[in-house]
Amino acid sequence: MISQSTGCWCMSVKGMLMLCMLFVVVPAFTGVIWVRLLRTGGGWNGFLHAWVCGFVTILAAGQLVLVPLVAMQQTLTTAIMCWKIVLTVLAVISFYLVLLHGQELFRIRSLKKGEKQEGGGERSANYWTAVFGVLAAVLILLQAWVPARYEHSDDDDARFVAEEVSAVVHDTMYQDSPIVADFMFWNTGEVRKDLTSPWAMYVAMNCRISGYAPAVLSHSYLPFFLILLCYAVYLLLGRSLFGKDMEKVFVFLILISVLHLWGYTSTHTLASMILLRIWQGKAVCAGFILPVFFYVFCEVMRRKYRPGYIAFLYVASVASCLLSGIGIVTAPIILFLYGLVDYVCHRKWRKTFAIWMAALPCAVFLGYYLIG
Repeated sequence: MISQSTGCWCMSVKGMLMLCMLFVVVPAFTGVIWVRLLRTGGGWNGFLHAWVCGFVTILAAGQLVLVPLVAMQQTLTTAIMCWKIVLTVLAVISFYLVLLHGQELFRIRSLKKGEKQEGGGERSANYWTAVFGVLAAVLILLQAWVPARYEHSDDDDARFVAEEVSAVVHDTMYQDSPIVADFMFWNTGEVRKDLTSPWAMYVAMNCRISGYAPAVLSHSYLPFFLILLCYAVYLLLGRSLFGKDMEKVFVFLILISVLHLWGYTSTHTLASMILLRIWQGKAVCAGFILPVFFYVFCEVMRRKYRPGYIAFLYVASVASCLLSGIGIVTAPIILFLYGLVDYVCHRKWRKTFAIWMAALPCAVFLGYYLIG
């Protein structure tokens, strides 16, 4: 009995370490490429950029790997092998950048005694900044911990979990009916958008690697990591809006947290997507990818912007396609609208054209969906 309990405990620790690798370490290490390209600097700001941008890059890699393999009716094992190859290549590039620019990437600047931060006041003596920072951290961790600890369900996710279970158990991708478990003689899944937005297969790959059952990973562990990622984007957005005034940034996070905690007025609100059904692709699209776009727009709007942000728009566009058909349609719309706003502000048609071209991946997958 003791040995069985010890074995379960060891398996749980191993699984948690694997999840931390999949959703924190690997994305953050992959994101070193963007930290260098965007020149965000080191410290916690560099880590947040690496984590967010790296996770978006991994989603985009999953999309590029899964769509052709699903269309060719390949196995989940084949998809995992191809995905690992892509991640290995990205890891080699990141490692090379660390060797060349490690001091710049991980340098943490410390303020000297009496040095003032932007917005006034000594950082060491800013009492309210510390209070608001702790309060924001408590609210965010509470929102991430409750869905991971307590039972919550959504009727719409039964199909996704069934597809993930079928993929893990039968080593197939969208070839078994999630309703009656019969073999389907087409490669588009139960609904056609599964072909171009294979989010369930992305989750299935993580299930196979981590060893967790799809229902357990989706309902217990994915919410914890994904909610933290959503707030990491809001933290970057706050930094873009308020600069180095961390007191305002933390108040911004508190306001967002309160809106989410008290925003469940229907199943279609952002609060519902983030806190109750974040394991679904459309919820990740609404709570994570769309705020990523708005953060990049804020950076690109600056008169002296870094061109790397426009390059990142292309990667985010591919990542949005993985999550849901909503991402395939919504991303081009907001790219088009922002392109118009940017042209009115800066009158640079080359820049506007580059922004509009970031919608090209969505157009390709939408065309494949329509004619496939």
